[in-house]
Amino acid sequence: MIKEYTDEYYNDVLSLGRELNENYKFSLNAVSKCYVYFSGDELVGFILADIFDDRAEIIDIVVMMLYRNKKIGDKLLKYVIEMCKNKGCENITLEVRVNNKPALKLYKNNDFKIVSVRKKYYSNGTVDAYLMSRKL
Repeated sequence: MIKEYTDEYYNDVLSLGRELNENYKFSLNAVSKCYVYFSGDELVGFILADIFDDRAEIIDIVVMMLYRNKKIGDKLLKYVIEMCKNKGCENITLEVRVNNKPALKLYKNNDFKIVSVRKKYYSNGTVDAYLMSRKL
């Protein structure tokens, strides 16, 4: 089940983010939207996006290790894509590590295309990122 983020989920979201990166910082700004995914009573995933008038940017999609490969990330991404379409966004962009095969598969399966490479974008300038985009 997907729900809109509220402050009561902060610790769970932060904990999940730290599975991704031990220094993960979770914060929202005026254009941020966060949606959480529950399996039963347990928060097992979330998506964070910045949504502007005509475009959106996916910031993070995180799913608990035990729940990966169950289409949760796909459901969260599709949810945000649909919401962005309804708000009139024209495209969605994101950055992803060039070596993150599961994420690349997820994005390609959802019609995201590689636009360019951002050299030395991650890990203190040692890992490249793809800039990916999808027209809505």
